[in-house]
Amino acid sequence: MPHVKFGDAQSARVVFLALLLCVLSAGIRPDTATTQESPIVVGKVVRASHGVVVAAHPDAARVGGEILRRGGNAMDAAVATAFALAVVEPEASGLGGGGFLLHYDVAETEYSALDYRELGPSAATPEMFSIGGPGVPGHWSGPTDEPSQTALRKYGGGAVAVPRMVAGLLEAHRRHGRLPLGDVLEPVIRLTEDGFEVSEHLYGTVLDAYDVLLSNEPMGAVFLNDGLPYEPGELMRRPDLAGTLRTIVAEGADGFYRGEMAEAIVRSVRGAGGILSLDDLASVSVQEEPALRTTYRGRTLVGLQVPAGAVPIFEALHVLEGIDLPAMEPGDPGAAHWMVEATKLASADRVAYLGDPAFSDLPPDRLLSLEWANRQRARIDPQRAMLNPEPLDESSGSTTHVSVIDVDGNMVALTQSINYFLGAHVFVPEAGILMNNTMADFEPEPGGPNSIAPGKVPLSNMSPLFVLEDGRPRYILGTPGGTRITSTLVRLVVGLVDWRLPLDEAVDAPRFDSEGSTLCIESRFPASWVSAMEGRGHPMELKGAFDQYFGGVHAIAIVDGAGGSSYLGVADPRRPGQAAGH
Repeated sequence: MPHVKFGDAQSARVVFLALLLCVLSAGIRPDTATTQESPIVVGKVVRASHGVVVAAHPDAARVGGEILRRGGNAMDAAVATAFALAVVEPEASGLGGGGFLLHYDVAETEYSALDYRELGPSAATPEMFSIGGPGVPGHWSGPTDEPSQTALRKYGGGAVAVPRMVAGLLEAHRRHGRLPLGDVLEPVIRLTEDGFEVSEHLYGTVLDAYDVLLSNEPMGAVFLNDGLPYEPGELMRRPDLAGTLRTIVAEGADGFYRGEMAEAIVRSVRGAGGILSLDDLASVSVQEEPALRTTYRGRTLVGLQVPAGAVPIFEALHVLEGIDLPAMEPGDPGAAHWMVEATKLASADRVAYLGDPAFSDLPPDRLLSLEWANRQRARIDPQRAMLNPEPLDESSGSTTHVSVIDVDGNMVALTQSINYFLGAHVFVPEAGILMNNTMADFEPEPGGPNSIAPGKVPLSNMSPLFVLEDGRPRYILGTPGGTRITSTLVRLVVGLVDWRLPLDEAVDAPRFDSEGSTLCIESRFPASWVSAMEGRGHPMELKGAFDQYFGGVHAIAIVDGAGGSSYLGVADPRRPGQAAGH
């Protein structure tokens, strides 16, 4: 059947009136507007007094900065930036995915969280990916070995979970936004039509998946330019997404989860062998929930409950709190050894015990207790690495992050994803949507806390964080990076709290990660550091000097000064992100 561009006819008049209102109220086009009073400044490190957005692409950060300058609040800017990332960083997140959001309302002094991570479809079963299992009759047979199991979990329609990004962002905007949704998404729609510069990261992702795109005509038509990858800096346009965004403006979440667009999504997923249904989409909902809090050396840390990734980060920090890290230097291999070992143990506990709380028996608070931290700390030998440690005995990729603060001090941190780069390789051509492969984040075998179930949210490493000092917000933190998110954020908090590093220095500091045996490190560590770690029994794997393997932190610091507070936005040099402030 011919491809239909959703929303073009039905909402053109609405969008035209909205754009006209913007022009009349602002006087000039927002993309060229700069006032002498508060121009938008974009860069890797930006200091501003009226608000800052830090995101994975300069055009997305600029969209958020423009929303702040128009009078939008932090949530308006975060929602606009998140949708803009679906346009300019489609390899990492998008309307076919999900995520987690953390919000601070300065007027109410209230912290809240929103889980809009994808769900297992209603037809999902614990054995659907099990080796030698039944598969899903009528869709696929059970895999016979690990490679076929991995392929089934990661690619094709069976890998697609129920997307909740649109529902989550619209609910967050409904609760906390200030501007009308049409105003928030207007610069995003313009970005799809006017185009954006392709980043090195998108170019590299497309190059890696070139054979897939050549064999997948709908995806190739969008992500290839006359059969070749768009070069870095070349202009890419996404008119296929423009109509979808207009439909969302005109009809809200129903325009995505019901009707023609829902039918197109289900048709594409099922055409690729998946089990997603119209009922799965129509039943999508999201609810705000209390944030998760803990303390580290007198500072309050605010994150999200499981299935988000704060619990392993907090567990590792609780283990480290019993070690005198402030007495050590930032480059001390002894300090690094403690961080590596604490993170390993927390990661092992994550796999063994954590899952969607609605389906899990172990309260996550158990892993955050003082008794648990003491027992874990006692397992660590300061001079010897543990290889593939077991979880403590209970008997006794690719993602994107946005940090935002507005002139009033409202804050948002959100991390979202379609899981692996380019998701399940399932594309909805009528709507321009690339679908997630989040089913790969479930345990493929039955019987575990993170095994598959209908309506269940798979465990995630994504973890937006706030850090408070003396009860006042001080840092907004977050990063993509899959399983490296835990170690990156642990190292970042230690750098900021224990060693009082400036935010940009803490972000730039060389990174390491080990989830079991091999310790992956950036090449900037000196030979003496490497030798000391090898002497403790850490097998080493060398990465690049500033390697995107370790994620891309997007962070904001609230800096006190004689003239009042200002905001410092920092984008990680490991990825193409930027900060935008005014």
